[in-house]
Amino acid sequence: MRLLDTKTKRFHWVDDPRTVSYAILSHVWDKSSDGSPLEQTYRDLLAIQADYPDGPVDDARLSKKIRMFCGVAYRDGYRYAWLDSGCIDQSSSAELSEAINSMYDWYRHAAVCYAYLGDIGRNQGSIPSKPFDKSVWFERGWTLQELIAPNVVIFCSADWGVIGTKHSLAKVISEATRIDVAILTHSQRLESVSVARRMSWAARRKTTKVEDEAYSLMGIFGVHMPTVYGEGSYAFFRLQEEICRQIPDQTIFAWGNMLGRQLDRFTFSAPHPARPRSPPRRDSSRAEVAESNKRYLFANSPKAFRSNSRLVPISQNELAQRLGKKDVNYPMYTTTPYGLRTRLPLVIASTDRIASPAHLAFLACQDEKGQVVALVLRAPNQATRAEYSVGAVQKEDILPTDPQRAQQDVFMLISHYFRTVALSPEELSDAIKHIVRSDIYIPSRPSHAISEAELDRHAHSLFVSKSPTSVALAPWSRTVLDKEGYNVETLQGFPGPRSSSDIFTLSPGVASLDVRISLDKTAPITLRVGHCNCQYGQEHGFLSVAVVSQAEGPPFGIQRATSADHSIDFRDHIAYWPRHAGSAFREIKPSGVSQGTTLRLTFSRGHASVGLPATRSPDLVLSMEVQEANFGARPTIGEGYILRREVPEAATADQATAVSGLDGDTADGDSKDPGKSTLWGFLKSFIIAK
Repeated sequence: MRLLDTKTKRFHWVDDPRTVSYAILSHVWDKSSDGSPLEQTYRDLLAIQADYPDGPVDDARLSKKIRMFCGVAYRDGYRYAWLDSGCIDQSSSAELSEAINSMYDWYRHAAVCYAYLGDIGRNQGSIPSKPFDKSVWFERGWTLQELIAPNVVIFCSADWGVIGTKHSLAKVISEATRIDVAILTHSQRLESVSVARRMSWAARRKTTKVEDEAYSLMGIFGVHMPTVYGEGSYAFFRLQEEICRQIPDQTIFAWGNMLGRQLDRFTFSAPHPARPRSPPRRDSSRAEVAESNKRYLFANSPKAFRSNSRLVPISQNELAQRLGKKDVNYPMYTTTPYGLRTRLPLVIASTDRIASPAHLAFLACQDEKGQVVALVLRAPNQATRAEYSVGAVQKEDILPTDPQRAQQDVFMLISHYFRTVALSPEELSDAIKHIVRSDIYIPSRPSHAISEAELDRHAHSLFVSKSPTSVALAPWSRTVLDKEGYNVETLQGFPGPRSSSDIFTLSPGVASLDVRISLDKTAPITLRVGHCNCQYGQEHGFLSVAVVSQAEGPPFGIQRATSADHSIDFRDHIAYWPRHAGSAFREIKPSGVSQGTTLRLTFSRGHASVGLPATRSPDLVLSMEVQEANFGARPTIGEGYILRREVPEAATADQATAVSGLDGDTADGDSKDPGKSTLWGFLKSFIIAK
């Protein structure tokens, strides 16, 4: 451990931090306007020390934070001090990994921890400018262990005045962080708190790097693992795998929503995991596309545990007694290509609140009422192995004015997807005679965790929003179009001039954007971008792209592109398009053109553009690509721009035939004869307009 001498400001190395008394700093890194750190690093301090080989370092060369921290520590009698920004050589991945794995112990063994709240100033005398628990320090991921681990934490304001200590302010801190006072004051062992509750403490905290959501929690759970920056959410999956190896607490599986129940009761039957599954009913088949990140055994972020803090683990012996079993089952967890293999008590349960019967896997934990909690499992279609996914969709009549439709559809909104259920003592008594212990396989994480987990985390916030959503055009498109000979110009249909940097705002029931694609001037295809006309779009904010031809409505006055009576996983809803690397895309095949010609729409997360303030960053960026059978892909853009491909004047009208539908993807399902049009006709006129 590399310490900083508070008097000479030179480094001092110790092999065992328990053999020396030192002060430690907990703080939020200062950043510049562009987000880069402003802290002095180990290399910076090393360079300064090199200029003073024979004596103490000139304090004026050090940052104010380091000077004040060393001064306060020296005043309080500590010869050595440690801070993460200046005492870790972050250019060395090996040293950084060792420091992260040792961080909790370093804070635990410190004689005192100074928590510097740089955003808490003072108005008059000793009165803080705002409540200290509103500091951003309480929102950061790393400061969770820095709050819990030390015995003494002294909170300091921006001018290094003392606000109070962790013990004297324990009740206020507990209310702000939801951490038990007994944990803060060390009168209760951290190991006695359930995994789910410890995870919930981090659910509302943020980290700059997604990997730190996992790395900052290793000390909280007493586990160690290599750090690999660049692995994304896979780090959090690895953390949970390591926790399962060392802590026999099944609350780690009980994250997410629990089935809300009132008077309904389950009916039970014995499972037959080796028997081939019968095809599910029509409504339950859509569950395969609902909230894919929740079907796995492990969560992809601590945020998933936000509402699960009250779950309490019970022993396997107590679970066996409650289930009427004489022998005790101690489950082991083995990673296989089919998922995590383990042995759990199973029963088939049916209720009117679930579309199809589900398997309940009993966990060794209970809710605040003392009811045993079970994991809800679904079996894939026609599976012969005991393979399951987690969770199901709760039936909710969210369309009371249309009871016929409510009977036909299961509405897979986020709030209706649940993973666990708590059984009353009466239900547990009914289930006991049907329970069978069985070896099962449950997928623990997405196969492409680095990309897909990141995508799932943000999917609904991107494409499902009741708030106004801003859309901009991909900046690279104009460059590509100019190079390929397209002219991009505005249309008179817009109220005023437009440019490629325009940002359009879509609001439910108010604004939408028409993208008109003409293969000639008589039969355009119009894409309407906005909140869908259906119940999901108007009440829940589902964005859609609907497709119609000119024959189905005037190009600038389409009232309804498709019927509003469709399911939540309808093809027009962007939230259910295929995805890759954080973007949603859809390919359509225009009829009447050469075989193999496709249009590809892509929606990606918005980003700040050069020359535009961050406040003008769009929520989504739209791009289009035209892939022609003989010429490859030509990227183009849409949303209110005319795109024309220059063609020889000799081209006749007979060489450009109208396109009024899409092969297999039209609003009415009809398509034209591809033989009636040529690729030349497609190139002659390509117009995109609002």
